[in-house]
Amino acid sequence: MRELLMIPTFCRAIIVLFACGMAFPLLGLYVLSLDLIPVRFGVMHLSLLGATIGIIVGIDPMFSAMLFSVAAGFVVAGLSTRKSGGTSGGAMALLMTASLGIVFILFYKTDIQAIEAFSLFWGNILALDREEVLLVILFSAFIVVSTFYFYRPIAAVLFDRETAFAFGVPSTALYTGILVMVCAGIGLGIRITGALMVDAVTLLPALAAMSLKKNFKSTMVLASIFGISINLAGFILATVFDLPTSPAISVVGTAVVAGCKLAMHFRATMGRPGCL
Repeated sequence: MRELLMIPTFCRAIIVLFACGMAFPLLGLYVLSLDLIPVRFGVMHLSLLGATIGIIVGIDPMFSAMLFSVAAGFVVAGLSTRKSGGTSGGAMALLMTASLGIVFILFYKTDIQAIEAFSLFWGNILALDREEVLLVILFSAFIVVSTFYFYRPIAAVLFDRETAFAFGVPSTALYTGILVMVCAGIGLGIRITGALMVDAVTLLPALAAMSLKKNFKSTMVLASIFGISINLAGFILATVFDLPTSPAISVVGTAVVAGCKLAMHFRATMGRPGCL
């Protein structure tokens, strides 16, 4: 293992896993608290459209995919505002259908091979270059700092947007900011772990922390701790047993969530009268 740490590729992977392990579970808390599960699938489709257009016009597909991910956050926020009465799930379903249709039209009308665009979604933590590592670090720092700086208004919006608005909290702006941050994070997470495994670095640590039923600030801290631990443990497991990194992280994360839920179930059982 010590020899591997001397390899720049492995060092970059560890740095990225630590950074996103600290920050991305906070996005998972937003997703779960605001019921934004459909956003994950929608961003994947929008990122595919962005990657396809990037290939057509000759720019970096990852860059164009990220732009479309961020744009998706603004569009969905606009379609699911409090006044319109819509939901993010319905808005994202609309974008998913439209973007996938456009993608296949572009595949049909151009010489692009579908696999060329879809390759963006396999993810490879060991293939990240220095610029991508820096992007992950900066974005992760932004997530952590903004979350704790705006903790009180964010907590109010997550509890109830209309109540927060009634108390003077700029709930629409905060909700839009949260959606954009979640979409950008999912788009970046796709590059790190692949589309099918992005939940491993976002939702699984958040689920583990939420299952312990602490107050919201403690849950945030626990989610980050779980995120770092799961990422690094999964990476070590993958290295030792020659496994793909993303599935290894997913398996470790699932085990942690199951362990937390079993621990809480055991604690509740032991606390019942007549159990001792």
